[in-house]
Amino acid sequence: MKNNKRRKRKNIISLTLIIIALILIIGCAAYIGYSKMSQSAATSESTTESTTNSIQNTDFKLSDDLSGAIAILAQSYNSFDSTSVEGEAWQDFFTSHYLMNSHYSFNYLDELTAKNSNIIDEEEAEYMSYSLTGIKSDFNLSEPLNYDNAASFLSDAFLESYTAEELDDGVLVHSVITTTQTTIQDDEPVISDISFNVDVKLVNNPSSCFDGYSISSLECNL
Repeated sequence: MKNNKRRKRKNIISLTLIIIALILIIGCAAYIGYSKMSQSAATSESTTESTTNSIQNTDFKLSDDLSGAIAILAQSYNSFDSTSVEGEAWQDFFTSHYLMNSHYSFNYLDELTAKNSNIIDEEEAEYMSYSLTGIKSDFNLSEPLNYDNAASFLSDAFLESYTAEELDDGVLVHSVITTTQTTIQDDEPVISDISFNVDVKLVNNPSSCFDGYSISSLECNL
């Protein structure tokens, strides 16, 4: 009788120990699984944050000079690269839209015209073209430009917003450009706006008067 009681007691103790062991094993497995899930989530969040920071959290800021230069180029070119800077067509475009445009100017041009009684000679025109594009062009002006003769266009362009991604040799700018066009209907001016996305690659150019950058390429996504 006593032996039976002892066996029962031993069986109860053994069963209790087994249950406790199972509870500990299950608890450990659950803890390990939770830890792995937490680490995975943290790694994923860290990767996402790192990717976002590489694009948006950059110290690069577009100046008024550069943002205006980008907007004007995007207004006239759906696609721009080094092949666009060729011959008389580029000279005419650059002089009319950048040097003789009363709706847009930039610091270097303002200082130059103030110093030289509004006169822009051929060498200075070539330098400012090189600053914008990073490509040296030979201009053939019949006479120096006189900024007193600057004109305005019926359409304007401006950069509304942007994000910037730093590159090894410069900056990739993802921007939104808006063009404002004025037309005449029934003798009344009608203003219409069109906005589109533009990707611009700016390359480092220490000699450039556009904040040390040149526009290497531009693509409009209309």
